[in-house]
Amino acid sequence: MSPNPHIAWVSRYVFWSLSVLCVLVSTGLRATVEPTWRELNPENTIFLEMPEGLVVIELNPAFAPETVKQFKQLTEDRFYDGLSFYRVIDGFVAQGGDGSDLGELSNAPLVDAEFEIDWNEEFSYMHVQSPDMFAPETGIIDGFAVARDPSRDKVWLTHCPGIVAMARKDDPDSSRTDFYIVIGQAPRYLDRNMNIFGRVVYGMDVVQRIKRGPILGNGIIQDEMESSRISKMQLLSEIPEEDRLKVYVVDTTNEGFKKLLKDRLNRKQKFFHNQPPKVLDVCQVPVAGRITK
Repeated sequence: MSPNPHIAWVSRYVFWSLSVLCVLVSTGLRATVEPTWRELNPENTIFLEMPEGLVVIELNPAFAPETVKQFKQLTEDRFYDGLSFYRVIDGFVAQGGDGSDLGELSNAPLVDAEFEIDWNEEFSYMHVQSPDMFAPETGIIDGFAVARDPSRDKVWLTHCPGIVAMARKDDPDSSRTDFYIVIGQAPRYLDRNMNIFGRVVYGMDVVQRIKRGPILGNGIIQDEMESSRISKMQLLSEIPEEDRLKVYVVDTTNEGFKKLLKDRLNRKQKFFHNQPPKVLDVCQVPVAGRITK
């Protein structure tokens, strides 16, 4: 694949980099504390192209190995190319696929529930808050917002804006092909009820331009000609190495990010004439991404 279709998006690197630096400075960190970045693994990076623009998704096989495996296979099979975001509820989710929830147009098997995993002391865990409204505590693991129950030694991904998860029917083991991206307020009540398997690390402005459906119609877009469509979905590893764009996200394991969390919790800036309570919602922790050639 030629890099030409993506070159226009490289300019967004400047926007994202400046945005993150502004966040760090505006939250009270000294300019000398610069963010560090980690490069995404091409095997777990998805380029989702639409007429609205480019969206980059980081997959998380550590938390949802079978879901990621199936999603990658469907992507390699070009299952999603040409399909639409057919159920889009403003302030909630944008759901795409073949329109059936279960993917009856695919021969892919159903995927069992992958709602939570066992805690591992080797996780690069950055604590955010305890207790949380929906969990005993929350934190960040490799850029992903997580919730944790130490009494059960369990941890799970949370429904923050930009998170990507599989749709399903009532059966917890019924995920297959259709997926959704959270586009509004964090629907945390869905935590531990859906297979979360990735997050948008670049292009949320593009996601927010996805055509919405009627509120009274549960967001279903009846006329497919009116829906936003997926032009192409591709693993970064499928692109020849010499043509690939590089994708980076803020490293959430270092001291600089830890200081950012502390500052956002305390809010001691002169701007705040009324001191906010010391509450830090894990879904309000910025973990930005950028791309470059």
